[in-house]
Amino acid sequence: MLSITGLLALIALIAGCNTLNSKANTNQTETKENEENRGNQGLGWVHDEPAAPGSGEWKPIELPDGGQYTIDPPPPNDSKITKKDLKELRELAENRTVEDITIIKRWSSEITGPNTRWAAVTEEMLKKYNLAPPEAARVHQIVSGAIYTASIAAFDAKYDYLRPRPTHLDPDIKLIENFTVPAHPSYPSAHSTTGWAARSVLSYIFPKEEQVFEEMVKESDLSRKLAGVHFESDNAAGRKLGKMIAEDIINGLQDDGAPLSYNEAKQHSH
Repeated sequence: MLSITGLLALIALIAGCNTLNSKANTNQTETKENEENRGNQGLGWVHDEPAAPGSGEWKPIELPDGGQYTIDPPPPNDSKITKKDLKELRELAENRTVEDITIIKRWSSEITGPNTRWAAVTEEMLKKYNLAPPEAARVHQIVSGAIYTASIAAFDAKYDYLRPRPTHLDPDIKLIENFTVPAHPSYPSAHSTTGWAARSVLSYIFPKEEQVFEEMVKESDLSRKLAGVHFESDNAAGRKLGKMIAEDIINGLQDDGAPLSYNEAKQHSH
């Protein structure tokens, strides 16, 4: 037989279990009610054109490893290709116009930098197409991620091949005033690699604006030759590498649940 003390302990234990069960049932009821409130009806908010209604289910964006990419070696310093490129750069430097200098400065890392310009045009597109905050954040991440991955890939190759800058092979190539040669190897052009990666993903997201991005990246490539700091072969390698990276990023977006591209502006307000 239980003693009085044991009986009291058993009663307390049973009461505690009942209390826990009651709390559990209450929590389950509240959870069920919350789940019902988050259904299609929710608490009653409705809108004819809701902004990014499924964004809570989008998957994180995964970027490729920039160090996994390889490109062919640059032409030797004494090759016909390098000599041809040097001749072109000498002619460009000797015949620079005021507009040429403006282009050089527009894309110079010493002033605003190429990444700033790509971020600015991305922001213009977000406003033009009236994207909701989750969509805008996603687009910025894709473009910035493409530039980041392309930068890693470009600098990995730069320090692998250690190609001299044009001015190192031909010191007579004149620079514009207050312009210095970048403190990293020439091949491939990072301007070109990051530019073509950005241009390609932006053209995929905003297909009607492709010409805008195409003109930007071509001007960026030209600016480095006008400045005398990149060979055409540097740009060609960067273009190929940037496109390769963009293609991998675009392929990785196919199953993340978010919109793939935008063809017209939305009318909702933020």
